[in-house]
Amino acid sequence: MLEEVAAARGLEAPDELRVRLLAPDEMADAYTGLFDDDQREALEQGGALYQLLGYVEPDESLWDVTVATSELVAGFYSWGNKTLWIPSDQQDFDVGALSAEEREILAHEMLHAIQDYHFDLRESGSGATTLDARLAWTSVVEGDAVVHTSRWSEPSTLVPGGGGHGRELLLMANLQQVDGIPPQIVRAFSFPYLTGPVAVEVVVERDGVEGLNALFGDPPDATTAIIHVDLLDTGWAPEADADLLLPADAVAGSLGEGWTESESGVLGEFHLMNYLAGDRTAYPWAAYGYEGRRFNFTEEAVRRAGAGWEGDSYRIFENGDERVLVVVRFETLIDAHEFADEHHIATFGGELAVEDPYTFVTRDDGFVVARVEPVGRTVFFAIGTSAEVARAALEPLVRG
Repeated sequence: MLEEVAAARGLEAPDELRVRLLAPDEMADAYTGLFDDDQREALEQGGALYQLLGYVEPDESLWDVTVATSELVAGFYSWGNKTLWIPSDQQDFDVGALSAEEREILAHEMLHAIQDYHFDLRESGSGATTLDARLAWTSVVEGDAVVHTSRWSEPSTLVPGGGGHGRELLLMANLQQVDGIPPQIVRAFSFPYLTGPVAVEVVVERDGVEGLNALFGDPPDATTAIIHVDLLDTGWAPEADADLLLPADAVAGSLGEGWTESESGVLGEFHLMNYLAGDRTAYPWAAYGYEGRRFNFTEEAVRRAGAGWEGDSYRIFENGDERVLVVVRFETLIDAHEFADEHHIATFGGELAVEDPYTFVTRDDGFVVARVEPVGRTVFFAIGTSAEVARAALEPLVRG
């Protein structure tokens, strides 16, 4: 079976492969159990970004997200120990006795082992240092596995899912089981498996499997290149100086004594669109297996708001229990206004207060979004624990 799967991918099979079978109800514990103490502690301390964006509740951490999404895990591969796990009630491993669904899970995880054998996934993903770049890289890896699992086998009833927060775990998930998980998390979880394959198919059709192989050595810089895959053939790259519009010292000075920067990075087109979509029913990207589908009103609006992304930067500042996220969206003049207009809609319904030039919206979770009108092709906004904090964070940017 490994030889067949490798042939479908156009690569040689690894010399050996370790497979572990686990009862289906043991998969979640096995998945979370592979995180070491340092990784778990980092996830327990993390989560400020997702909290401020409204993905999770104010007291939830990334570890809570990891545990919740682990219930979706149908199989996974760890390049840390070159082993894959699949669910089965078998006592002894017998490929012939696996169900069609179990065989597809096995094939998908075999593809990750094949990728790792040829491209060293640890090394391939090492340059993806931002949230956006990491998601773009994962979309290549998972998109490849989904497409070539399909080419190896007949279509399965298993709906592809997404990648976890663990940097050495690649998994399949059954998205039919999403009760209780916020839509924002489901979309982030599923993007590599639903939109990644759309990009991979375009690359393979245009440049052959060699073009796909090249992406493991030189992954796309941003999810924009996954969403608008034609950009991969143009030398496009996001603008690199968006972070200069968010001077950390000036923002911290405006916030006052005790405030320190705790995190910074790039949200990217995916996460900005995901933020705008909020908890509405929407998946505003092309999805594998759903070609030709009609987008609903929310999806179309969010798609327009995301189009034209050229780069962004965010910084999070904390002072005890207080925190604030400052984001700059950096694009064309028209696109900046389209984003700002959809941002107004996305925050509609919260408690509103206007203090020129600021508009403050208090969300149901207590966080306050501070908006200002676009400045040329730049959109500034802040999300904080109070209107005062959000205003202070934006003051030096507005004055500047």
